[in-house]
Amino acid sequence: MTLLDTNILLRWLLGDDKELSSKAEKIVQEAKSSSLLITDIIVAEVVYVLRSTGRDRQQTSEALLLIGRTEAFRYENDELLAEIIKLISTTKLDFADCYLLARSHREKLELETFDGLLNKLYLAG
Repeated sequence: MTLLDTNILLRWLLGDDKELSSKAEKIVQEAKSSSLLITDIIVAEVVYVLRSTGRDRQQTSEALLLIGRTEAFRYENDELLAEIIKLISTTKLDFADCYLLARSHREKLELETFDGLLNKLYLAG
């Protein structure tokens, strides 16, 4: 298992740097199945970069789904990420709030927040 840095993942996704994107593609192509671990914090960084560079919520969700479908990659928390991706594409919550909501629902944890939309979705269960 290999931890994957955000930059490699972004270069692979975006193809925005000829040299680094090529290196990232090679890493992915040569990796064994599920050997490149994508941690939750890396997903948060990817979402932040994609959103801050003009990608909308749907494009961001599609990028995360592509990562999940790529044989070389493995999300640290597959089931949690599936719920987060759904929340990203269907709500106006930021990544951190999607993460909190998904965790609170999956693990039956209480959630305290001052965020009105987050609280409404949490209470709706």
